[in-house]
Amino acid sequence: MRFPVFSLLLIVALAQPAWAGIDVRVRGLGSDERDNAYARLSILEYAKRTDADKGSYEVSDVERLFKQGEAEIKGALQPFGWYNITVTSELKGSAPNWIADYFVDAGPLTAITRIDLQILGDGADEPALQKLKERPRPLKLGERIKHEEYETLKSALSQTAYSAGLLDAQLTRHELRIDVPSNTAEVLLTLDTGRRYRFGDIAIDQQDSRLRESFLRRYLTFEPGETYDPAKVLSTQFAFSDLDYFDSVDVESRKDQADADLRIPMIVHTTEKAPRSYKFGVGYGTDTGPRASFGSEFRRLNDLGHKLRLDLRVSPVISTAIAEYRIPYGRNPSDSFSFTTQALTQNFSDVKETLYRFGASYNRRGRLWQQRAYIDFTFDNYTIRQSAPQQSKLLVPGLSLTRSIGDDPIFPKRGLYAFFDVHGGSTALLSDTNFVQGLIKLRGTLYVGNRVYLLARVDQGATAVGSFNNLPPSQRFFAGGDDSVRGYSYQSLGPRDVNGRVTGGKYLTTASGEANWYFYKTYGLAAFVDTGGAGDNPVVDFSLGAGLGFRYRAPFGAFAFDLAHPFDAGQSPVRFHLGVRVGL
Repeated sequence: MRFPVFSLLLIVALAQPAWAGIDVRVRGLGSDERDNAYARLSILEYAKRTDADKGSYEVSDVERLFKQGEAEIKGALQPFGWYNITVTSELKGSAPNWIADYFVDAGPLTAITRIDLQILGDGADEPALQKLKERPRPLKLGERIKHEEYETLKSALSQTAYSAGLLDAQLTRHELRIDVPSNTAEVLLTLDTGRRYRFGDIAIDQQDSRLRESFLRRYLTFEPGETYDPAKVLSTQFAFSDLDYFDSVDVESRKDQADADLRIPMIVHTTEKAPRSYKFGVGYGTDTGPRASFGSEFRRLNDLGHKLRLDLRVSPVISTAIAEYRIPYGRNPSDSFSFTTQALTQNFSDVKETLYRFGASYNRRGRLWQQRAYIDFTFDNYTIRQSAPQQSKLLVPGLSLTRSIGDDPIFPKRGLYAFFDVHGGSTALLSDTNFVQGLIKLRGTLYVGNRVYLLARVDQGATAVGSFNNLPPSQRFFAGGDDSVRGYSYQSLGPRDVNGRVTGGKYLTTASGEANWYFYKTYGLAAFVDTGGAGDNPVVDFSLGAGLGFRYRAPFGAFAFDLAHPFDAGQSPVRFHLGVRVGL
């Protein structure tokens, strides 16, 4: 029993402010009340100042400030609903070692017996204000009055009125009446909302921009005559920024020019970005080897905001060139039609493939999910190590859903990513085989404290196919690599033919668990376990890899250096993996 008692005494001692000359102790209170009491005590401030200046304590000052502390503690407790407080105190010791003891009996709580909330003006029937009137949270009859909660209710009333276009609303009565002898409190509030404002004429000020104004007006989230709503003003600013045409966007509300009907003129000020952007990059990844990239984007091909994106990436394993023409559509900045051409070559494990793709898609941002409906025509030339070259053509319609939730797009502490895709082809529609394929990807991260992050990943895929031999590698499943089962080379896990060549499978299952500990600023260590594989049966042959890694956080993402050990026989004991992670 000695250890618990000692620990308790140590915690109490650490919780009490002690200075060279005065040890101040306040007893009988909860943590919040005690902290506020310490913050109010002049004797503590005197001790801090004297110690900092290395001065001497005056007995008369200590005695005076000690006695004053009783009133200061009582004042510190009133905001928490304690008004009938008894404080007994004792000053022990002598200069320069005093102990100032305060024993506090907070007494009975002061309960709310009446809440009188009146709403006047145009907003008297506003539903959101009526809800606050009926349930004036966080205050509640019969519960202890807390000044902070009283102020919270006042702020909620003002903010709710402002959000409803009642820009002149003010509290003409705000009284908190405390009857100390009876330990009761009354809250009396009157909100005069005044008249309701509305949106007036909307002008769009484009500096050096050639975009058609009728096109930009599609992304306004409010219209003239609607009730003024600051949330809609902000959403319009976000929408114009998300279009990626402008370097800055500011939505100005000219309340001082409101007309007799309280219609506020609005101006959207924009400053354009450069019409073209270019990016170059070189790097190295375990899956790709050395690599180089070039990208270019033409942001405004015409006054309707059409865009062109060019992307070229070259490496010994995967090289691709993509051109995408995007046409904005609808009222959401991310909604569009896009037309894509792609050439791709890849050389991994036992597979060599050259693919040409022509596609069109409709991209739409739903309330929760990013939706993409697409149709692709692909032409494939491929060989599986020393086998005869094969060709494949597929016309593939599909649908994908994506959702990402996180508190930071680059380094989320809490986040979830989900991706679902289903697509297929038919011999009746220009494809060489009948097939349907589905793929699910899930990613998650959770910060558990002490600079430790937990990460999890699951991939699951399945294919129903008429003739697997006519299905090209781009539509088969493989496992292994930086973002799959570490410890195994890129795309090296999957079914093999009679000659031992990896041919890919109909099914995919991979999973990973990882812990990252950032021991010093942007430097961290990782421990991970990966498992999974690809196969011709729903239950695939699982391979297992585990290892340790080093992490470095750069502004654009986290460098990952991993050493992974594969547990399958015949593999290299350790494999090095290098990559960059951004978000989930």
